[in-house]
Amino acid sequence: MLPFCALTLPDMPSLRFSISTMALTLLFMGWVLAKGLTFSDALLDWMEREYGADARERVADLQELVATSSGLSESGKLQRVNAFFNRVNYDSDYALWDQKDYWATPFEVLGLNSADCEDYAISKYFTLISMGVEEGSLRITYVKSLTRNEPHMVLAYYPSAEAEPMILDNLSQKIQPAGERSDLVPVYSFNGADLWLAVNRVEGKKLGNSDRLSRWQAYQAKLMQQMAVGQ
Repeated sequence: MLPFCALTLPDMPSLRFSISTMALTLLFMGWVLAKGLTFSDALLDWMEREYGADARERVADLQELVATSSGLSESGKLQRVNAFFNRVNYDSDYALWDQKDYWATPFEVLGLNSADCEDYAISKYFTLISMGVEEGSLRITYVKSLTRNEPHMVLAYYPSAEAEPMILDNLSQKIQPAGERSDLVPVYSFNGADLWLAVNRVEGKKLGNSDRLSRWQAYQAKLMQQMAVGQ
């Protein structure tokens, strides 16, 4: 039986930034996160204090994965990142965080060595950006699983702007074209810059800036805070 993945559709309110410093903060945050994950001895020490020595080693393995990726093709990067995070145990947000829908950072995922479906997708997204994959080629995609009639989240990789995306899914080690995933119906997708409403399994209609997703803003702020530990 496939694991249940509890997701709720994030709210997408209109942006009403009345304070200019808020806009500047979000702009700076987006620029930093477009560079991907950053690692430090202080971060590794924090991981060990919070989660134990094994967690520190898992983050060190992630750091090595990123550091040794420069000679890989983008296909090779996708395969390695998909395999790295798919070995993490699955568990529900209720079991892990006592919440219906909690978006864990890659460091929280590796700290617990457990994740819900959105945690796999977002962790792969930031790791691939860290390896030099363009942010515009990646979309975190909210889908409906027809086989289980439940929400799910995957990462879509677009080799080019008009190309059919490849799907990275925690339920499969195989990376497949979206057209071959007839079990998934896309609803919407986003990355660090933009937000799309799905038209079909391949195409999406751009709705605007991804800052309209308040949960995504909060997630990025939390990730930045964790990467800045000890500074």
